[in-house]
Amino acid sequence: MDIHIQGDIDGVEAATLLQKTHSIPVIYLTAYSEEKTLTRASATKPYGYLLKPFSDRELHIIIQISIERYQSDIRLIKNEQHFRLALEAARLGTWETTTDSHEIFMGKSPEGNLQPISDWKSFFRTINESDRQKVSEFIAKLRGKKGSTAEIEFRVISDAGKNYWYKLYGKSFKNRNAGKHQIIGVLQETTESHLAKDRLAQAATVFECATEGIIILNKDRQFSCANNAFYEITKFQPRNLRNKELPFLTSRSLGEDSYSNIWQGIDKDGHWRGEIKASKRNNETMYAWLTIGFIPAAVSDEKQFVVMISDITAIRETREQLTQTAYYDSLTNLPNRMLTMDRLKQALAKASRDASLLGVLFVDLDNFKRINDTLGHRHGDSMLCFVSQRILAVLRESDTLGRLGGDEFIVIVTNVESRDALIKVAEKILECLSSPVVISNMEVVPSCSIGISVCPDHSNHPDDLLQMADTAMYEAKNKGRNRYAFYHPTLTQQAVHYMTRERELHHALMKNEFLLHYQPQYSLAQKKITGVEALIRWQHPVKGLLSPAEIIPVAETSRLIVEIGNWILTEACRQLNQWRAEGLNDLRIAVNISIRQLADKHLQKFIAELLQQYSLPAHLLELEITESCLQDELIYITCLEKLESLGITISIDDFGTGYSCLSSLKNLPIHRLKIDQSFVKNIPHDNNDCAIAAAILALAQKLNLQVTAEGIETYDQIDFLNNLGCDELQGYLLSKPVDPEQIPYLIKILPDRLRALKF
Repeated sequence: MDIHIQGDIDGVEAATLLQKTHSIPVIYLTAYSEEKTLTRASATKPYGYLLKPFSDRELHIIIQISIERYQSDIRLIKNEQHFRLALEAARLGTWETTTDSHEIFMGKSPEGNLQPISDWKSFFRTINESDRQKVSEFIAKLRGKKGSTAEIEFRVISDAGKNYWYKLYGKSFKNRNAGKHQIIGVLQETTESHLAKDRLAQAATVFECATEGIIILNKDRQFSCANNAFYEITKFQPRNLRNKELPFLTSRSLGEDSYSNIWQGIDKDGHWRGEIKASKRNNETMYAWLTIGFIPAAVSDEKQFVVMISDITAIRETREQLTQTAYYDSLTNLPNRMLTMDRLKQALAKASRDASLLGVLFVDLDNFKRINDTLGHRHGDSMLCFVSQRILAVLRESDTLGRLGGDEFIVIVTNVESRDALIKVAEKILECLSSPVVISNMEVVPSCSIGISVCPDHSNHPDDLLQMADTAMYEAKNKGRNRYAFYHPTLTQQAVHYMTRERELHHALMKNEFLLHYQPQYSLAQKKITGVEALIRWQHPVKGLLSPAEIIPVAETSRLIVEIGNWILTEACRQLNQWRAEGLNDLRIAVNISIRQLADKHLQKFIAELLQQYSLPAHLLELEITESCLQDELIYITCLEKLESLGITISIDDFGTGYSCLSSLKNLPIHRLKIDQSFVKNIPHDNNDCAIAAAILALAQKLNLQVTAEGIETYDQIDFLNNLGCDELQGYLLSKPVDPEQIPYLIKILPDRLRALKF
């Protein structure tokens, strides 16, 4: 390039443009040598400057040297660019200082989480305060120890308050060209690396501290390593497993099908989890929950598998206990209602497929409440266990015996050929319970009533079959207990009638539709009416006046009998009070008391309050109880004694028709016997009735008990009973039950009528 050229610019300016655009090396060939021209030319960094005149050889030599220098410069630029790109890729910045300088010079820093670092002082202020002293001592150490290499890691806080980690590398060496020692190094952000180390440390801690066992398997599914929890859970040691399959993950342990399914699932989905049954090193059985995952080869040199194992034996045992509690009766260990109904549904489905009969037997123990009340619930529970074991002993393995609750059991009989087969099952149950059971040193003979429903004859729905068998069971009880009965649609009609009638009775009580009629009781000794028996009637809004037969049987099946009984007591006491106000001061009134009413713990207090409310002498109120109370002496004796303590008279109604316990006549506070009309009806023509009546009267006289004969319809009956010393008479011959307004009239005329007949 000549300096003096034609055009608007000279050679120096032209060389400047060439270098900026093409980086072409320039050699000046000029005659100018003044200082100003040399200064301008040197600013363009030429490769040579030849003053004219020059020889061809001189020009050839300087061109050759310039080409070699240019090639060297190109290599240097490439190396510097490579080094710079490497620093940027590694997120490194350079720094340097000297041993005798306090300044630190920063090279160009790559873009990082912080702004590019170009000023050490500004960067130093961002270093965590607890690390600054450490960094300063690190640099001072490099300055003081020539030829050393060192590194240090520290924290930096960004403007946003976030922590970053940096590593400072440095090397001290003697720069022969500069003639002094220099310190050069790099600055690298290590936040990600530091976090990765933390995560790795966390993973290692989790690996060792986890309560679940963690095992690493190699590509051949063989044991590689495991954490402490695995050895604790399985009792194995590394020497037992090295280069082997896990004992509980072999095809022999799992079975070929399960083994194949597990590893096929891992190949397909990358993982598998499930429950297995395994053996520990000490041969102890455990239930384990396994999670197996595939570790891709990209993570390690070769693919691996991670296995996590948890011992769930305790959980499984608890689950089995909960299942036992949820589906089995805790006392008898029989299926409870839930499981029994589920089995019934399954049995019905099978019976439908096989077109076979299925029977449901509803078994209810007879008089079980008496056992609980007399011997206690603990012995009652023993009875239930005895009964369940005996019934199980006579059933087939294919049959199901379940306990619905209390003393109620259900038997599901499958594959039945005919109803006769169900009868045989019922008879076996009745027979197996006929032998005595010794409870609390007492022999007790259990019995039961059985109701039977049949699928498909009666229904194919489980709830319906159970209801029908229950209904049939009550029919068996009504027929005398200790027997079986098949369901019949009329039983449902009766049950519906009872439900409807019970609802009507409840409304009748609320609407005051009940009333009392009174039947006189005539004293043969005093020749007058000495008492009346209160008998309930129902003034039905549609059917008219209904007798006790339409009221009492239904009421006795529910709590309603207590409410109706209390109403009768209240109305009878009110009426007696009214008669006394009219001058009938010595008239006695008799009221029937049911067993359920007698068992009401509030009865004594209730009657005491009535006597006080209506100012009645206690001996004018007579309570009539049935003979069934005598069978439950231990239950009701206390109730009767409390009532007697009030001064109330107690009589036994319909004496001789039940299962009388003669010792009860001696022990219970009883004042009167009422001979049932069934023994009076055929007097004096039936010798047996005459004998029974005579025996009752003789017994009563010996025990100092009063006797009232019911059902008097003929004068011959009066004559016979009068000769035997009967105290009172009651019957249609004397008077039917009448409304209360007629009683004063009957008291006046009845004695005259009987006196005319010499009675």
